[in-house]
Parts: sequence; structure tokens; C-alpha cells
Amino acid sequence: MIIDDIAQVVYAPQKAFKRIIENPKYLGTLLILLLFVGIQIGYEYAQFSKTYTEQTSPTVDQLSAYTNATYWNGSQGVTLNNTYNDFFNYSVYVAALGTTPTDQAGYYNLFANYTNDIGPSSLEIDAVNTNNISAALSNAFNVDCSASGFQNLSMTIKMVSPKVAPQSVVLTLYSLNDSNYYTYDLTSSLSNTTAIGLWQNLTIPVGPAYSGWTSGGAPTWGNVTALKLDFDYPANSNITMRIGALFFRGQYQTPIEYNNTGLLLQFLQVFSLQFIFSWFLLTGLIYLFFKGLKTSVAWKPIFVALAFALFVMVIRALVNLVAALTLPPVYYPFDLTLGVRFDAFGSVFYPPEAVGALSAQSQAIFSSVDSLTSAFRFVTSGIFYVAYVWLGALCTIIVGTLKPEFSMVKRIVIAGVSVAVTILLLLLLVGIA
Repeated sequence: MIIDDIAQVVYAPQKAFKRIIENPKYLGTLLILLLFVGIQIGYEYAQFSKTYTEQTSPTVDQLSAYTNATYWNGSQGVTLNNTYNDFFNYSVYVAALGTTPTDQAGYYNLFANYTNDIGPSSLEIDAVNTNNISAALSNAFNVDCSASGFQNLSMTIKMVSPKVAPQSVVLTLYSLNDSNYYTYDLTSSLSNTTAIGLWQNLTIPVGPAYSGWTSGGAPTWGNVTALKLDFDYPANSNITMRIGALFFRGQYQTPIEYNNTGLLLQFLQVFSLQFIFSWFLLTGLIYLFFKGLKTSVAWKPIFVALAFALFVMVIRALVNLVAALTLPPVYYPFDLTLGVRFDAFGSVFYPPEAVGALSAQSQAIFSSVDSLTSAFRFVTSGIFYVAYVWLGALCTIIVGTLKPEFSMVKRIVIAGVSVAVTILLLLLLVGIA
């Protein structure tokens, strides 16, 4: 009987609601609640299984860690400090700050090294009257750069002086101790004299799949534990350079891989609240309309009937689930990841208003992601409107079944206002509708 009532809500709603209102039972409402929450969780898991976010070392909220001078040591005569007068400023939108993309308070400089209360800084390397320097970062990380780990090392560097390019630059990655290492020649990447005095972004491929590395001893890419930079100039001079960003990147994982339990608990909470709030808000609003019109009506028949009407949200969740299953894999780089958030339809997106703050490379990736997900977002937004119009029609039928003396206009107004207010309150209280 309960299954018949649920099915008839779809194809014979007037008949279904007449029977439900005459004999309201809570068992069917529980079944619809469980179906909604279960399918909505399935929808989000399907979506998140196709959503890959870039991991970094240090983590994206601590990207300035490797430019902290306290972790570095230099060769004889080299001074290492954090300078607060010149730092690499790359501010991106961070959804977790809770502001809109048009509010500058929602933007955060990813590489600001807040080593004290003075403010953001960069690592400065200085030496006087010499032609070669070395600077090493040690005891700060143990990074997996194997085939399944990080695939790139990113560095943003400014060569301040001398005004000539170095004749040799070598990057060394150590594995567990100083006897096991990989070396990489960076000379060509820093040979452009016109770039002296400017921030230069270098992306260095790492791992067993990339040539260009020379090994010494018995290193393993699965344990990279220190790095060193060696610069050699053609003549003695005062040397100053600054490192504004240094981090490993290029490993992509889905949120399900690194936060499965957290997502499950979040979705259980959000979707349970979404259904329960919708149910109580709709019931309360329609009940208040009846009371305001000075007509008697019992709470339970309205309450149970509206739970059955919310079966349209189960159908909406099913459509969303199917759409999510057709999504191609989508890859968000680290700077986009921080700004990704839910829209009102439960799909993840990066706000277009924040794209202008991204690098040119990340803007191109955003355009690709936007194109790949456009059909999916069209379906989720379209079914949102269809489902709520359908819900409004079912609420109209329920009002008419309870009070057949009401005119059609009065029924539509009561149902329409109740659904509209419910949507607004859901967006305010839960964040999705």
C-alpha cells in the first residue's frame, strides 16, 4: 500500500493524496526520507569520485613553510633571512573564508610567509664578493615523488644581483641522507638576463618517469627528504636572490580518497537537514495559511501528505545521480581547489568572478573544467526548477484536497508562497535547496 501511494504521487496524485490524507501513516514518510538521503549521498559520491584536486607538499594551507629561513642553511659566507620588503604575491579566492568572490576579504596570499607579526615575506639569500653559493632546505619534509606521488617541484625565484645570469645552477634532491641524491641542471631556466629583477616561475618535473635527473648513490623517489641549490657565477660579486614560493605538486586525488569518512558524515547531516527542514517548513507555512484564513485543519494529514509530495526530490536526486555518473574526470589545480564550493543545486563549481585572480595557466584550466562540466550543471540546475515547480503543483493538490472549497487561485497562492519561502529559508539555513 505504501509503495502504491508513493508511485501514485507521480502518476495519479489526486487519488494518492485523497487516500493519504484520509489515513495518514508515518512509515511512508520515513521510507521517503531514507531514499532521499541515500540517493543524494550516492549523487555526491558519484560527483566527487570524478573530481580530482591537486595535493601539495607542504599542504595548500601551509605553502609558505618551505620559504621559512629557519629551515635553511647556506655555504660559508651565505646569509639567509626572510625579507618583508619584497614577497611573491599570489592571492586567490578561498571559499572557506565565507565571503563572496567580489569581496577582497575572501582572497588569501598563498605564499605569504608569516614568520612573525611583521607580515608576509620571501626567503632572501645574500653573499658578498663571491662567485658561488649554496643554500639547502633540510629536516622539513619527507616527500613521495614516486610514480603515484608528486610529479613536479614548483619554485618562484627572483635574481636580484648581479645583473648577469649564473653560468651554472644545479638543483639536488636528497633521499634519506647526503650520500643518495638526484641532480638536475637548471642553468637554462635561469639564463635570461632580461628576467633579472623579476619573479620567475619554474616547474621542474620529478619522479622516475622524467629524464634529466642524474642519480648518485642509491636514492629512491619515494623518500625525498632535502634539497639544495648551487649557483656559480662567472666572476666575484655581491649576490642576492629571493625565493617566494617552493613546493611539490602534481599529485591528484579525489576527496573520497583522502576524506571519505568526513564526507559521509557531512552529507548525512546536510541532506537529512535539507529534507527535514523542507518538510517542517512546508507543513508549518501551509498550516499557518489555514489558521490565518480561520479554517480548521489537523497537523498530521498535512505533515504526512507533504512528505509524500517531497518524493519529487527523490526523483530529482536520481536524475542528479545519473548526470554525475556521466561526468568525465575533472582535475582542479591547487589554486582552484581552495575556491571550489557547492552551488544551490549540490554541484561543485569555481565562481567565475574569482577567475581573474588566477594565473594564466589556471585560467585556461578553469575554462576546460567549465566546458567539461557545463552539461552536468545544466541538468542539475534544470531539474532543480522542474522539481520545485512539480512540488508546488503537488502542494496545490494537497491544499485542494484538504479544503476543496478554496478557489484554484487561492490554492496556487498558498502552495506557491510556501514553496518559495521554503527554498529561501533552505538556502539561508542549509546552503542548498
